[in-house]
Amino acid sequence: MIRFLLFSITLFSTSLLFAGDNPPLGARTQGLAGCGVALSGDLWGVQNNPASLGFIQKFQAGAFYESRFLVPGLGQSAVAAALPVKAGVFGLNMSSLSLQNLYMANKVGLGFAKTFGPKISAAVQLNWVYTRFGNNYGAASSAVADVGFISEPVKNLTFGIHIFNITRSKLGGDSDENIPTVMRVGGAYKFSEKLLVTLEAEKDIDFKPVIRGGIEYRPADVLYLRAGVASNPGLSAFGFGLMLQKMRLDVATTFHPQLGFSPSVGLQYML
Repeated sequence: MIRFLLFSITLFSTSLLFAGDNPPLGARTQGLAGCGVALSGDLWGVQNNPASLGFIQKFQAGAFYESRFLVPGLGQSAVAAALPVKAGVFGLNMSSLSLQNLYMANKVGLGFAKTFGPKISAAVQLNWVYTRFGNNYGAASSAVADVGFISEPVKNLTFGIHIFNITRSKLGGDSDENIPTVMRVGGAYKFSEKLLVTLEAEKDIDFKPVIRGGIEYRPADVLYLRAGVASNPGLSAFGFGLMLQKMRLDVATTFHPQLGFSPSVGLQYML
């Protein structure tokens, strides 16, 4: 019975909080209640909007872990890397959401972003997704493509758009279920070197729109403070980041009124 309840919580929480199969990643993004589609030059753009990688000028790598609602064994982990080359920037992302041996959803993505002048970046990414339900419920996998775009139409104002599963891929295997196509659109305005505000919307054809908003404040060169809120369902978030020479430590948590806290931590290396 306990295993069944945990399995049910996993399925319920995944669909409830993320309205699709491509949840926002990164402790910085989590501290902003999932806002990430318009963050320029952010490593976790490999998940949130690969066009963001086009503005990365040096190699970066990072790791992320989230404990979902503090349920033992229920967590999401990910690693990411961005490698600038002469033609653009390659991005690699590997993530896994699992609950012991009851449920597992893995994703591996390889993307390429290219800038067109100093204020525009576009990207394409190919992903392999794999889902397994317990030991006796089978597994399925599929290739999924997504595209992203970021621009700065006005000084300090960044606009981003990301479409996941533009290919309308299905799970495959024994399942004929469509993988959701999810579109995210948003903007971020940098009032100063110390203050950034971001707002975005997400739409999956099977769910109501999700609206997110976040604020990032930098009171000192080494410290970032973050907070955010999101709708459908309503949740709040807060977190902080610490710059440690070439490393950045990000810590955050989201809070759902019924399911509780989901703390996360990320460590990022910047060359």
